[in-house]
Amino acid sequence: PLRCTGDALRAFHTAIRSSPVNTKNQAMKEQAQGTMLKVLTSFKSSEIEQAVNSLDRNGVDLLMKYIYKGFEKPTENSSAILLQWHEKVCVWCSLGSATLRRVL
Repeated sequence: PLRCTGDALRAFHTAIRSSPVNTKNQAMKEQAQGTMLKVLTSFKSSEIEQAVNSLDRNGVDLLMKYIYKGFEKPTENSSAILLQWHEKVCVWCSLGSATLRRVL
């Protein structure tokens, strides 16, 4: 498990950067989703906002897609944590932005 903020944040950025967004390989996409879910659930509630704020618009778009994918296949306690991520992304997007409408 990722214990300190720096490790979790590094893992988060690595997972975002290495996301296979342009591949049609479903196995790669599922593996990336599993990795991202592990990373997201490793954060403490107090660290989520900092992680979201460290992203640019494209990163936030991708994060929102991962959050919704995580809701499709929940694991133990993942939905509660994903809801916290979702809330911080919505605040970042200010709830009416083109980014949030485009992702949904």
